[in-house]
Amino acid sequence: MKKLLLLLLFVPLVSFGQDCPPCEVIANADMEITSIKSSWPKIKNKSIVKINSLTNILYENQDDYWEQSKRSSWWMKEGRDPWTEDAIWGDGYIEPNLNFNSCVNDNLRWKCGYSYVLRFPENFKKNKKYPLVVFLHGGVTANQGGLNGRVRTVNSFFIPENDQYIIASPIKLGIDWSPKKIQDVIADIESQLKIDKKRIYLTGLSMGGRGTFIVAAELPDLFAAIMPLSPHHTPYSYVKLASKVSDLPIFLHHSTNDKTSKFSIAEKMSEELKKLNANIIFDVGEFGHSGWNKIYKNPDNINWLLSWQKSK
Repeated sequence: MKKLLLLLLFVPLVSFGQDCPPCEVIANADMEITSIKSSWPKIKNKSIVKINSLTNILYENQDDYWEQSKRSSWWMKEGRDPWTEDAIWGDGYIEPNLNFNSCVNDNLRWKCGYSYVLRFPENFKKNKKYPLVVFLHGGVTANQGGLNGRVRTVNSFFIPENDQYIIASPIKLGIDWSPKKIQDVIADIESQLKIDKKRIYLTGLSMGGRGTFIVAAELPDLFAAIMPLSPHHTPYSYVKLASKVSDLPIFLHHSTNDKTSKFSIAEKMSEELKKLNANIIFDVGEFGHSGWNKIYKNPDNINWLLSWQKSK
């Protein structure tokens, strides 16, 4: 009888095995933070490190707006796997040895937690409390050049000598950015480093620009200020999120000649935020769908972002 019961329990696992994503720790319900025990790489004397501590968390009920048939599992192609232990792609790229078991369907890896890159300031001190800037990259797919481009963008940020900060750059595999996963990234960083919780900032470009609105709308009390750049307008308009982010200082950039993300949507968002008496700067440029590194290199823009802190 016991053998029969064991057989009955085992059959569904076999028959549905190909639906298994390569992560198995079930995320906590709703917006409850999910932590996981893991070891970080040594960060002494390193300016940039790769953190994979959250990749074994499974987020089962995350919104996904495009059908799986339209998704490109770009991370499965040679030289593109973002779960490498090093934050380098191209000539220095080392393919990770992930050793997934036979039941895993790697096409479902987008359901797992974010891998992320951390950039540390010069002369980083482990016992010093630092502000944190979370950067959300753009795009839906990536090749080696695209992955390297995300690291180059992180390296372009102006860091004032008298107000140095840490930059976190998660790598998403899904379509839109997940507030729940970002919350867990920040909690993971706080578990290892001293972070000034009154000075956590969020910025992103293109799909990361819309992601900035999406994440901040769900977690408005977490951030001191946000900086969405050229936010993309699909798969749904972010304008409806205006009331949820209106209490935050916002630096919104968009170029009038952007042919990828609609300027008119950003303009409408600016108007909606102004109706709500939001503290917003609407920075209009003519960079097309680019120019973001120039914005991040500009001391005035970064100093504006860093000037804000939460009262509690």
